[in-house]
Parts: sequence; C-alpha cells; structure tokens
Amino acid sequence: MIKHIYILGNHIQGLGISRITGKLGYKVTLFNSSRLGVARFSNTCNKFEKFNDVEHLFQILDEKDVEHKTALLIPTNDLLVGFLSDNYDKLNTKYHISIAPKEITEIAFNKRKTYQTATEANIPIPKSYFPDSIGDIEKLNEEIEFPVIIKPAVMYSFYKKSGKKVFLCNNKAELVSNYHNAIKIIPENEVIVQELLNGGAKNLYSYASYAKNGEPYGSFVVNRIRQKPMDFGVATTFAVTVINERVETLAKEFLKKIKYTGVSEVEFMYDDRVKDYKLIEINPRTWKWHSMANIVGINLIEMLIKDIQGQPIEKKNNKTEQLGWIEQLTDFFVMFTEVVKGRMKFKEYLKSLQIQKEYATFDWKDPLPAIMYIILSPYLYFTR
Repeated sequence: MIKHIYILGNHIQGLGISRITGKLGYKVTLFNSSRLGVARFSNTCNKFEKFNDVEHLFQILDEKDVEHKTALLIPTNDLLVGFLSDNYDKLNTKYHISIAPKEITEIAFNKRKTYQTATEANIPIPKSYFPDSIGDIEKLNEEIEFPVIIKPAVMYSFYKKSGKKVFLCNNKAELVSNYHNAIKIIPENEVIVQELLNGGAKNLYSYASYAKNGEPYGSFVVNRIRQKPMDFGVATTFAVTVINERVETLAKEFLKKIKYTGVSEVEFMYDDRVKDYKLIEINPRTWKWHSMANIVGINLIEMLIKDIQGQPIEKKNNKTEQLGWIEQLTDFFVMFTEVVKGRMKFKEYLKSLQIQKEYATFDWKDPLPAIMYIILSPYLYFTR
C-alpha cells in the first residue's frame, strides 16, 4: 500500500504532483538539488530534502528507512527520468517507480529510438537524418533542403549547456558549424538533423494519458498555443483542450507499439505542407501543464497510483473543448513580446483568457507557492 509520494525535482511540475497527491491523502516529500522552487512552499508538501547530484540522491534513497514498497518515486525532468531508468532494478526492490522499465523508457527518452519506432509503426515524423560523423554531414549537404535544425536525441544536457533546444541552420556552412558546436555538448551518435516545421505553437498538439500495456485509460488532447519562447519553446505557458481524432489515433498507435505503461505526453506538430501531424517527441513522465487534469476531470496520477495498487480504473477520455491551463507570469511576458513583434494582438490575448482554466501556481487553498513564484520569478527566468 502506497503511503508516501517522493517527488524528484521541483518547480511547477512538482507543485502539480504535490497538490494532486496531497489532496488524495498521501504524505509528500520533495527532493531537489536547489532550495529555490515553488513546490516546496505548498501546504501539501510535508517535507523537503536537498541532494547535491544524482549520486547523492541515490545514496539518500538507498539509505532511507521506509517501509518496503510504501513510497512511489515520481520524476519531474529528463535528468531524473534518466536517473530512475539507470537505477530501475536497484530502486525497484524498495520503491514503486512511476516510469516504465528502462527498455521502454529508452524508446521515449532517446529521440533516435523514438523516430525509428514511429517509422516502424507508420506514424509520420519530420524528415530526419541521423549522422554519426562530419563525413555524414557533408554527404547530407548534397541532398537536404534548408532550413533545417540540429537537435539532440537526449535533450537535458544539450539544453542545460547550450540554452537552446535546437540549432537553426539556414545553409550548408551553418549546418557544418552547428554540427561542430553540437558535438562539443553531446556524442555524435545523439545528433539529429531534421526538417524545419513551420507554424509555431499554434500547430503544437499533445496527447496526455495514463496507459497500461499500451492501452490508454485516461486521456485528453491539448493545443499548446503559447510557449516560451514562441519559436522552439522550452516551456508551455498556455494550453487549451481540443478534440482531435487524428492526434489521438497516432498517439494511441505509438503507445500500443511500445506497450507503454505510465503517464506520458505524446507531442505532435501539424505540417501545413502535407496536411498531417508529425510526431515530435514523447515525455515518459509528468510535464509542466499536467495539472490540467484537475480541470479536465481526468486524474492521470491518481490512475497511476490506483493501477500500481491493483485497484480498478474507470476509462475516461475528454470530450470537452476550451478548457485551459496557464502559467500566468511567463505567459504575460510571452504575450508582451509577441505584441511588440506584431505577431499577436492584445485583444486576441485577452479573449484567450476568458475560458475556464487551471492555474499553474495560484490556488486560494494553497496561496504561498503563487506568492513565492512572483518573488522567485527573476531567478527562475534566468535559470530555467
């Protein structure tokens, strides 16, 4: 029987998990490498423990005096997904783990494997190339159409070191130069060269679900209409539910292909040129706007916990459009930037706010995280 929720990581993802599981009656402990983050200030968070690095985190978890299989480990970012995946067999003897075993998580975690699996399942992906050397790049120069992007197979270390999700290449010289920049950060066998899909955030769609052996039990689709920054965003700031059967069908096919069990977000981008959706990535964990489940009425984390404990789960698929999620402060700055650039009208922004929505931090029953979010916003803006 699960009694404790151990959240690995902080910020808004951690806050959402803490509020959801705390309200369900579980004792919540937050583990993070920094003391500065909004989740630890929630009245649903019972305890905070700081770790220095993942080796230290493993030591803490390994030595913790907790009753066998009464704690569930839930990661909030790719670094900690990788940590749990690498230590799955060791930690699984003592804890329940919210992610799938390594052989399945690796397919989602490594985009080279993601795209290979999607291709096998006939799921559309952006035109992609997987060079292993500068020689491969020089050969590509003769066949690809610019612009293209260089992106990593595994995002976390790339983004932490470069501050970018992708390198944009408008010509052959930039492709070669950016390839050299990329392999200073990641191994050559993690480089992906990919066609540039136009349209920005308005063409971004995600399928959120809890699945068991590839079969979704709870799900909803959203259009992530604003992100920071709007081009090649690293964080969603405003999302809204939609009914999109094509996205739902493609996501289900992928989850079925890998027999996925757990909470996940499968991301697609609509390609105006071919009039279809292309798979971008899958997050085998909670994501920033996962607490949208509250307003949708489909509690994916509760489904996860019930399933682990062998309790029955009622299947739910969202049929309501125009339910929203917003990270207020960052979304305002995104709007301001877009209005200044002439790419958004202020009236359009105000209209989007009129729908019923879940707030990333604000909650009358748990006000301190929103207050700390404002106080810490300069620090968070420059460090996340």
